Amino acid sequence: MEMERLGRGGSKASAAQNTLLKAALAVCVCVSVALLIAIITVSQKGSNGEFCLTPQCIEAAGSILNKLDQTADPCEGFYQYACGGWLRENPIPEDSSSYGIYPWLRQNVDLKLKELLEQPIQRDDIEAVKKAKKEFRWPVLGDALGSAGRWIESQFNLLETLAEIRSQHSKSVLIRLFVAPDDKNSNQYIIKLDQASLSLSSREDYITNTTEAQTYREALLRLMVDISVMLGASEPAAEAQMKPVLDFETKLAQIVVPYENRTSEYMYNKYSLSKLQRTVPDFNWLGFVRAAIDTELYPDLKISSSEQVIVRAPQYFKDLFKIINATDTRTVANYVIWRSVFSRITTLSRRFLYRYLDFARVTTGTTSLNPRWDKCVNYVENTLIYATGRLFVDKHFQEDKKQMMEELINGIRWAFIDMLEKENEWMDAETKRKAIDKAHAVLAKVGYPDFILNDTYINEDIKRLSFSEKDYFGNVMQTLKFIAQSDIGWLRKTVPRTEWFTNPTTVNAFYSSSTNQ
Repeated sequence: MEMERLGRGGSKASAAQNTLLKAALAVCVCVSVALLIAIITVSQKGSNGEFCLTPQCIEAAGSILNKLDQTADPCEGFYQYACGGWLRENPIPEDSSSYGIYPWLRQNVDLKLKELLEQPIQRDDIEAVKKAKKEFRWPVLGDALGSAGRWIESQFNLLETLAEIRSQHSKSVLIRLFVAPDDKNSNQYIIKLDQASLSLSSREDYITNTTEAQTYREALLRLMVDISVMLGASEPAAEAQMKPVLDFETKLAQIVVPYENRTSEYMYNKYSLSKLQRTVPDFNWLGFVRAAIDTELYPDLKISSSEQVIVRAPQYFKDLFKIINATDTRTVANYVIWRSVFSRITTLSRRFLYRYLDFARVTTGTTSLNPRWDKCVNYVENTLIYATGRLFVDKHFQEDKKQMMEELINGIRWAFIDMLEKENEWMDAETKRKAIDKAHAVLAKVGYPDFILNDTYINEDIKRLSFSEKDYFGNVMQTLKFIAQSDIGWLRKTVPRTEWFTNPTTVNAFYSSSTNQ
């Protein structure tokens, strides 16, 4: 599993995107009002018509009303009426390029986690919680990584380098390898191979010549040169070597499959490794997959040429190695190292952070750095999800609200089934029966998994991690390796429908079509 989060960035929204966002926000307000009514109905059953008397209900109703601009005429300007209060009270923060209800909720959860992680380690804290509190402390204390060693090229082996970056540093460059459920056999896990990400957020930023795209490329090249110099290279050498690296990435952007073409059918190509080797012969695929798996952690996991994999971008891989073979080795090596460094810039010391901020000002409109504590909270939450989830559940999760939401979901399920049976006229009888069966079979997961309250389970999950507040670099390397290998352990296992893949602190709702939950 990879960890590639850089912060709150994002590309600047176009006028069309802004219009779409406004429309979506207006719809969200309407949906929120409808959900509020449903929640009130569930929570006030048997109240003889008296609604919204609990503190939580009053708070929710007030929150909806505060988002309105009741001075506006909804017939003249519905958007201003529906969203004016929100816009007035919630300007876009300087460390963000956009803002909305999800970031607002996310910030509130982060503040609660910060308060919990800052508390002194207690003797009766379970081991997983102690590790989470230690991990939160060392990013705050550690600026030592800002004095990292020189960027040195020695004997370069592409396969070994890519595999090590994936297996030890939780980063995919050129080739993305991960383990996930098979899209057409959701009971089984399978290895998936895909195209990797680029430095800029959109492939169009490389392949178009708009003023904006050219500005982004210039800002990226300047960042590449400056970071190389900060890591020990001379400026003339950095300029001479980084320009070919950007040219190389531009060629990669030209072969990356656009988002709109990445349909589920397009990306489902099941090959054996031996077939993939025949299809793309310029790379040792079996050797790469084996090298990406830590044999100390998984000594019994054997990979052979008959191993089945899902190749999500076959044409990309064919074109990739044509480009690599036509590019000098030094440029390829510099690119691989650059992408690894780029993914970690925001975890380095402040001089690196401020240089990254200059780049973000151009590409996302961000004008200030995220608070240090915010980055630390997100890092701990993304690496020790069960430990931080346990902290949050113990302090802030109300069991009766979980039960209330389960009732609400069941109500939605039965309303949907009733609609299928009584109002749906375009489905034939067999299709309707299957849709009803699927609706009955949807597994609803609300709040948190029960195992998060099991001390032994969550301690066992991270037992191999041993943090020291004095060894920042060692802690980072342990954590990255832990994340990188966490999905590999699922290979050869049956997908448990009861397993959770999100944190209790996640602010969102999901539906997985492959697992019907």
